[in-house]
Amino acid sequence: MEIEGFNNNSQDVSMNGNSVIIEVITENFMSDVIERSKETPVIVDFWAPWCEPCKQLTPVIEKIVKEKNGNVILAKMNIDESPEVAQQLKIQSIPAVMAFNDGQPVDGFIGVQPEKNIAEFINKISSLNNSSAIEENIIAGKKYIDDGDIETAALVFSEILKIEPENISAKSMLARCLLRSDQIDEAEDIINNLPANSENNQDFVSVRSEVEVFKNVKNNPISNEQEDELRRNIDKNPKNHQIRIDLAKLLLAKGENENAINELLKIIEFDPKWNDSAARKQLVEIFNILGNEDILVIEGRKKLSSMLFS
Repeated sequence: MEIEGFNNNSQDVSMNGNSVIIEVITENFMSDVIERSKETPVIVDFWAPWCEPCKQLTPVIEKIVKEKNGNVILAKMNIDESPEVAQQLKIQSIPAVMAFNDGQPVDGFIGVQPEKNIAEFINKISSLNNSSAIEENIIAGKKYIDDGDIETAALVFSEILKIEPENISAKSMLARCLLRSDQIDEAEDIINNLPANSENNQDFVSVRSEVEVFKNVKNNPISNEQEDELRRNIDKNPKNHQIRIDLAKLLLAKGENENAINELLKIIEFDPKWNDSAARKQLVEIFNILGNEDILVIEGRKKLSSMLFS
């Protein structure tokens, strides 16, 4: 964003006892608002000493910003002393509040607002700072799970939920950590209490499927003898699809995902519509558990497409 007449030479600013609240003038607006907003969202409060509504609004904004632990900055600008920015932004009345993120104005409001509305506004702006970092932490947490470090993964997702208590991916992945720690009931409780729109979240769909697998294993313990028996029966009758799908479920429960996928693909190759496409449906469940980016899912989908559309 180009602001005429401004430069990048920052001056000392009054911190009002808290570094998340600063005072800005025309000369340091570019550095302390525009540039700084590329790292942390900045809310600018345009005010003047004679403005009585400003005296009502500013303390409320200050209080809420201080509660955000540095996820958003409040920059206070006296338009009597520094009128140029307000003029260029076409601010015609005060109090006026404008939020900047990544160097650009993103939202704002004019006049005194109820504290609830101000809190919602600041929450929305502060979340802009969290979104990319949270996504990175979710990826990191998943990597810990893949590496078998369930305890660290659980800590990562718990910390995310302190910032975004309703983050569906973080809750779902925390449930996966509980599953891997054999706390099936606790994991199921998290999944069952997520909102209806969670259906649109791949992490939720994946973990929900995994919960069902773990519950099935818990209620129907498996043994090596069962697998051996199923394989013997398949050798006797390779086209007995029910036995093969039972074997696939058993392999899935044991964590042998690739073998489970291959058994289901064999059924689809023989008879894709058998039992109302039961093999394909079971295959989709495995894909949901593993996630779209898993190499087994990518290769499995290719093989499935080749069989169904060749």
